[in-house]
Order: sequence, then C-alpha cells, then structure tokens
Amino acid sequence: MSKIGIIAVVCLAATVVSAAQDAPPLEVDPDPAPVLSGYLAFVPTWDSGNPTLVSIISPVVLVPLSRDFVVESRASFEGDFQQRNGNSGDFTGAIEKSLDYAEIDYIGNRYVTLTAGRFLTPFNIFNERLYPNWIRNTQTDPLIFPIGTGSDNGAMVRGGISVENDLNVNYTFYFSTLSTGKYFESERHAGARVSLFLPVERLEIGMSTQHVLQGTRVNRYGFHFQWQPARPPFEVRSEVAYSREEGKGLWAEGAYRFRSSPSPELSRLQVVARTQVFRLGTLPGSNPDLPSTDMKRTEFGANYYLTDGWKALASYGRTFTSAGDSNIWTVGMTYRFVIPLVPSQ
Repeated sequence: MSKIGIIAVVCLAATVVSAAQDAPPLEVDPDPAPVLSGYLAFVPTWDSGNPTLVSIISPVVLVPLSRDFVVESRASFEGDFQQRNGNSGDFTGAIEKSLDYAEIDYIGNRYVTLTAGRFLTPFNIFNERLYPNWIRNTQTDPLIFPIGTGSDNGAMVRGGISVENDLNVNYTFYFSTLSTGKYFESERHAGARVSLFLPVERLEIGMSTQHVLQGTRVNRYGFHFQWQPARPPFEVRSEVAYSREEGKGLWAEGAYRFRSSPSPELSRLQVVARTQVFRLGTLPGSNPDLPSTDMKRTEFGANYYLTDGWKALASYGRTFTSAGDSNIWTVGMTYRFVIPLVPSQ
C-alpha cells in the first residue's frame, strides 16, 4: 500500500481507537469506509532568478472492497506557471494532469500483499514515501530522482518478515509492461527492493535493483538509508542511484524539529539541510528528465507546521555546475486533508 494510503488508514484507525477507549466494546467490528485524501501545494520557486509558480492539487481515493481487498488511486494536477519573458511579463503555462497510481491490493496476510494495476515504482524510497509535497522536507526533487522511478502498469508482490524481535525484512518484487497511452505511460522492466528495518533503533537500510526490458536494456541500482530516532526529534534520509548509461549520484538530508522547546510557537518549527551530487553516465541524454551536466546542490530550509496538516515553508539552495553557479529559492505552503466518504455511524 502506498504511503498516503497507509496514512489515511492510520488516521481512521486512530479515530476509532481513541473513541473505543471511552466506549463499551462493540459486538460487531465497524466496516471499512472509503476515504478521500490528498493535498494542495503552492510552492513558488526561483531558479537562476527565473520564477515558477508551482501549484498542485493531488487527490487520493481509498476504497476498501472488503477486509482483504482495497482499491486506491492518486491523480495530480500541476501547473508550473512561468513568465513569458523569463523574469518579466505575465505568468502562463499549461496544467499537467497525471494518474500516479490506480491499483487494487489484496492483503493476503501480514507477510504478503499482492497488487495489480498502475502503481508507483518501488525503486528506493522517495517515489513511494516522500514525493507528496506535504510529506517531503525539501520541496525540490532530488537530482537523481528520475533514475528508476515513476509509475508502472503491471503486478507487484510485497510484504515483511520478522527475523528477530528487533529485525524485520521487507521485500518488494514487481514487473511492469510497456505502455504509451496518455496518462498510462510506463516502461517495460522488472525490479526488486529489499530492506532491513530495526524497530527499536527506528533505522532502515535497503537496496533496489531494476532491469529495463526494452530499448537499451540498462540496469539500475539503488541504496537507501533512513533513521528517525525516538529522541531527539531528528531524522536522516539518504539515497544513492546508479545507472552506467544514465548517470549516478546521491542525496543526503537531515531535519530537526524543535518539539522539546518550551515555546509552543518554536515547537512547530523544523529546520532542514540537504546536499546532493549527480554525474553523467555513458549515454548522456538517454533519460531526458536527468540534468544535462554534472551537478552539485546544497539547500537549507525551514518548515513551520501551523497545524498537523498545514505547513508553511521556505528554503535557499546553491547549484554548482561547470557552466556556472546559480541560486534556487522556494517559499509557499502545503495543506493535507482526509475526508471520510460515508457518514459516521
């Protein structure tokens, strides 16, 4: 199940559990209910002095068909509005529409979940877990993000196994077929991701591999690391991606939330820093979404949580290339919502 789908279910489950603490036991368990979730984002970005008004609406629908089958889907409507003359004139641009995923999940047991349809490519972790603007700590996409990610049309099996009390092994295997249909574009490839999770330390390390079964049959490899200690309120995330033909690189990010501050206002503040690097592969341009030159970038930012689902943000970064250096700024807000689609009982 995708990150947003899990969060929606957890939100509903938390509501049920909270109410159940003060209520008599129910004779019959409540039926699962459909949920509309998603987010809004307005994140103006100035890259090399040229502004882009990034505006996003991304709804998510989660529909339980039974206790074993769940249908979930996410669409995105994004407008990257730019000035006609670089940094002067009115803002214009088209609204890009995409179907990120539309899948049916069969939850066999705690060890196996089967998925069919259109799903997010489970390569590394950013695409599945961190891509929505309300989740990510830094608003710009990682430079290596286009390697191995996107959406797939096919089938996937995933799950987790407890090896010891303090060690879980999570796995994902998937296959995607070639599709060029509008809103259903996907590449023909097969891949896997395996990770180790230590629940006590709240630490995860994992590896991804993907083999393209069309055109230039490239191999892609990934490595991810994530650590969120219980104390202090600090988190570290990092990814590495490698493709001999397309390129290679890494990003590492740290964020600190002032939760222990005696000031309620300061406890809502989070500071973040991210550094990253990208190097061209042997076939530059084979992936048009990647940078066209070797590049480094370092960013610093702050997120201020006005409420649990409403976040104000700002960041500054510096990009370094052989063609020259440039600044990148972002400001804006994101808003997350969760709405049950049936009346409460």
